[in-house]
Amino acid sequence: MAGISAHVRPGAWVMALIAASATVIVTSAVAGWEPALCAGLLLNYVADSLLYTKDPKLATWLFQCHLAAAHRALFRQTFAVLGWVVAAEPPPWAILLSLAAVVLIHITHGGYRMMSVRNRRLVRGRLRWVNLDVEGIRQSALPLPPPLPAVGPIAGPRLILHIDVFLVLGLFLSWASASMAPVIVAVALVLVSSGWVAWRVVQRHHLLRQLPTRAEENARVQAALERLAPQVAVYFSGGPDMTYQLNVWLETIDRLHQPTLIILRQALHLKHLLPTTTPIVVLPRARDVEDHQVPSLRVALYPTTVIKNNHMLRLRGIRHVFINHGDGDKSVTYSPVHRVFDEVWVAGEAACDRYLNRGEGIRRDQLVQVGRPQLAHIRRAQMAPDADGVPTVLYAPTWEGNFDGVDYSSVTPLGEAIIEALLRGPRPVRILFKPHPATGSRLPRAAESLQRIETRLREAPGAHRIVETGPDALYDAFNEADVLIADISSVVADFLASGKPYLVTNPRAVPVEELHRDFPSTSGGGIVQQDATKVAELIADAVGTDSLRERREQLAIYFLGTPVADPVEEFADEVDRACARASHAGILDQPKHLEVPR
Repeated sequence: MAGISAHVRPGAWVMALIAASATVIVTSAVAGWEPALCAGLLLNYVADSLLYTKDPKLATWLFQCHLAAAHRALFRQTFAVLGWVVAAEPPPWAILLSLAAVVLIHITHGGYRMMSVRNRRLVRGRLRWVNLDVEGIRQSALPLPPPLPAVGPIAGPRLILHIDVFLVLGLFLSWASASMAPVIVAVALVLVSSGWVAWRVVQRHHLLRQLPTRAEENARVQAALERLAPQVAVYFSGGPDMTYQLNVWLETIDRLHQPTLIILRQALHLKHLLPTTTPIVVLPRARDVEDHQVPSLRVALYPTTVIKNNHMLRLRGIRHVFINHGDGDKSVTYSPVHRVFDEVWVAGEAACDRYLNRGEGIRRDQLVQVGRPQLAHIRRAQMAPDADGVPTVLYAPTWEGNFDGVDYSSVTPLGEAIIEALLRGPRPVRILFKPHPATGSRLPRAAESLQRIETRLREAPGAHRIVETGPDALYDAFNEADVLIADISSVVADFLASGKPYLVTNPRAVPVEELHRDFPSTSGGGIVQQDATKVAELIADAVGTDSLRERREQLAIYFLGTPVADPVEEFADEVDRACARASHAGILDQPKHLEVPR
């Protein structure tokens, strides 16, 4: 029962509609109440459509319980015919004709599914690419649209099952007019519709058969990769919400000196990837990663730690480098898993200390400081905010993490209190709100809090703004803000590049001494406790005396390294050195230690 409840509860009312319509259909069909039967069938159509828009998990559960779309359609069609037979008492030939239409619908449905499997086999394993010259073609063909159009939420094989609308309507008109003509017309429409489906599917199959074989096409891609002769590969895998973790690196990747290739494991990232000039190839299977290795490759860069990294890590002759996608005090930024990489590139000494002091098994010679090239566009504060002006406060909380142990988010416990404290404080402020894009993806209550915060800001008077989710939106907000309020995350570390004051939330009510010890970035800003009562006071200090300025300057070097004129160029130079190290032509540069007062 617990398993059933877990699946049904989110769409309980949809399930109730299906059950209610089924009850009406059975009762009215047996009794011969044709108007009630039509109402029940209409309700069933609506409920079946809502099933896929409101709760797809419930549809999956019904499939597992042998109540798939085809079964539900057969139930609907059987009782539609039964109700018509009881109410209209048609001749036997008309009954047989209507039953033949039902059989034809399901034969068409089964044939479509069978041919779809064969068509998928013809395209399975074909590689996709962008910015790669494959015999003069710079981008692989986009996936073909489905053979059948979608009608709202009704698509694919379910569209075929809904051809029964013609039959149901014909049966009702036959009863209403006491004539068999509507049934004949309905069956003819079913026949034409089934023929149209068959034509579409055969046409698609013929088109796919004319394409070069998978082996021929992939061989052309391999030849193009060998002509490119990349020395560097940026390897990326992740879910649909993780594309931003690669996007933050694209500008830097485009400026690397060595021929570079981006390897994606999922084609879905192509849709959300920012414009880039770097060649991209999608290698969905582990076998593809192995088959399309090129001898020129020297270094592989990894922005994430995911299971599929293993498919690349096992390849020999490559120097595997973890570059991460953020560098802050969160515990997820360091892990014993990182020991599998030949090198771990970090922004500054703070990350080195995290690895070396937390017993993660990372050796000192694995760590290389490369700064944070993504921060090149963050402007440093030239002067303090106008004492009489309206300061701009950026509230940029993190998300709730994959599990409670890494939940540093303030959105649910005190996000609304922070917003209220800013709106009702003695000094007017302008609020920029930039939540993490994954906020609410794990905890529904976080999504609810997020919605309330955004609603409150939209309704509040003033020039407050919810920052969009564009690639440079956060760093543009850094440049616009006078003060930051953030959770323990890489946002705080990145904001150090601006030299501006910040506040850090403490949603878990960790003692301040412990907070500063375990999360050094918090020592450079005021601490927002659970009640958020001192937010106005902390803001006043930040835009006034700024008592923690000197500490922030120390932390900026500790977290981000010594400033350089062009951090992107510095990173590209380090990639060159890594290629040399991979060829045994260079010596590993030891990161420079920097003592920072604690």
